[in-house]
Amino acid sequence: MRKWIIVLTAVMFSVMDIVAGNPDGKSGEVVRIAGIDYYLHTVTSGETVYSLSKLYGVTEQKIYDDNPSVRNDGLKAGEVVRLVCNDIPEHNMSRRKLRRTFIQHIVQPGETAYGIAKLYSIAINTLIEDNPGLDPSYLQAGQELLIRKSEVDKTSPQQIMAQMDSFAFTLSEVSNEYVYHLVEMGETLYGISKQYDVDIADIEAVNDVRDGLKAGVLLKIPICGEEPAAVQQQYRGAEHGHADNELADVFNRTSEAVDISMLMPLSSGDNAVRSGFVEFYEGALIAANELRSQGLNVNMSLFDTEHSPEAISKIIRTEAFRTSDVIIGPVYEDEIGTVMKYSERTGIPVVSPLAEVDKQYGTTLYQMAPASEYRYGKLKTLLEGDKNIVFITSTVTDMEFERQIKGLIGNTPYKYVKYLKGTPPEQIDTLVNQRGSENVFVVLAGDETGVDMILAALSSVQNNRTARSLSMGNIEVIGTSKWTRYRNLDRNLFFKLNVSFVTSYHADRGCEAVVDFDRRYIEAFGRIPTLYSYRGYDAVKIFGTIAATDSWTVLKGVVETPLQTPYIFRSLNDGNTDNVDWPLVTYGSDYTITVK
Repeated sequence: MRKWIIVLTAVMFSVMDIVAGNPDGKSGEVVRIAGIDYYLHTVTSGETVYSLSKLYGVTEQKIYDDNPSVRNDGLKAGEVVRLVCNDIPEHNMSRRKLRRTFIQHIVQPGETAYGIAKLYSIAINTLIEDNPGLDPSYLQAGQELLIRKSEVDKTSPQQIMAQMDSFAFTLSEVSNEYVYHLVEMGETLYGISKQYDVDIADIEAVNDVRDGLKAGVLLKIPICGEEPAAVQQQYRGAEHGHADNELADVFNRTSEAVDISMLMPLSSGDNAVRSGFVEFYEGALIAANELRSQGLNVNMSLFDTEHSPEAISKIIRTEAFRTSDVIIGPVYEDEIGTVMKYSERTGIPVVSPLAEVDKQYGTTLYQMAPASEYRYGKLKTLLEGDKNIVFITSTVTDMEFERQIKGLIGNTPYKYVKYLKGTPPEQIDTLVNQRGSENVFVVLAGDETGVDMILAALSSVQNNRTARSLSMGNIEVIGTSKWTRYRNLDRNLFFKLNVSFVTSYHADRGCEAVVDFDRRYIEAFGRIPTLYSYRGYDAVKIFGTIAATDSWTVLKGVVETPLQTPYIFRSLNDGNTDNVDWPLVTYGSDYTITVK
């Protein structure tokens, strides 16, 4: 059998921190691996196998058996080890307090941990902390999960994907049986089987994939007793230094070049590469090449942070890094502080390409992810004027979306209706303005079933009136970007009903700029780009141009649109310079998609 090549699918914008330990020193993170509950413990300086055996009540031999790396190389600070758990912690609170503190969610058939986290916009690590023994790679229908109310609507879908990726990486580190693969949009079992050199039947044997693959699902890839092989060498030429040009020949250094330092957690010190960050870097290479073709002397160096504060400290001390004119990265907020101390001393701008940064570091930090407080602003124009506004929901309501929309609409009158299964479309027909003003339906349903049912009913009303030559005002629908991730929605209805929503990033492969980028990317790397490739391109195209032309003051307040997603950077009260623009995507009845 050939050696294993591990390329863990990676996503960005944030990271899952290990849950804070309990007062007795035990980890608060309990996961299920191959049917057994384990504590995942991050080793601190001074801890020994003996001290861990006493803390967790397991034998030293069991620790060695469950952690071959400890047996072979000893215990290392920062290493994550697994310790069998026979005392899953329980919530020590009354039923009344439980009801006040948590929402009870009953897992439905086909639901995933990723999907549930997105539904409530809650962090994966919060779900794990509040539901000891939770296995995010496998949920059972009927299983009860506790959703902490105070943490609802605080985590973006991108952050959740990043947390799932980090969790997959951690599980792979401590599992002797499997590599855990986070499924991305568009991936197939065939492609994944080739990536890991394993038969499709072997993957199907340990995963429930009868309904196909969904983005965000954790797949278990059997190791079959062989140790993972070394990482693909073409991505290993960036260990605290300049890129080695094996990905693309875009560097012809000149003494006048503007230096871009890119900080990416390509590995974690165990020869595993996170492919999403490679894709980000590949998109950046396309932009660097384009800037050079336009006559700008742009030079880019790639540094592997390993998601380690120690590695970042070493990078900052290197001569190559200290030539930086702009720093893109790190991608995780918990790494930014170290780099910002350097930025504060030198004035060198730092770009957070993926994470929404909570702490205020000052105007030299530029955040590309749109700030959450500006999320729904563009929807306000769709609700203004003489319009017939109808809020419509179903069994499940997206409470955060409803709250935000009600805040936008103010005192403007609107109707509110709940449309349930079995309700005839005629109920909606009575809400439609017969002539004159437009009909704006704000769909507040919080699950795929409810959204699908409401859109189908609206389409039925529209068809019926058209067939009977009855007049009616135009129908427009306002929804959320999560609809694009629902697999069973009829996309034709998006165009038919003039659906609009805001999103953090949009790349329509029918857009001319995106098509041109796709062509160049495929020619260079032999595969279709991902959203991370697009964001890497945007980062270097915007900030490489600004650094090369030294026009930082001009950047603020100007709309930048490298591909299709617009960016507007503003600095408020001497805080971070944030992107405040959420793209407004509108599907037109003429089968066009506009992004504003």
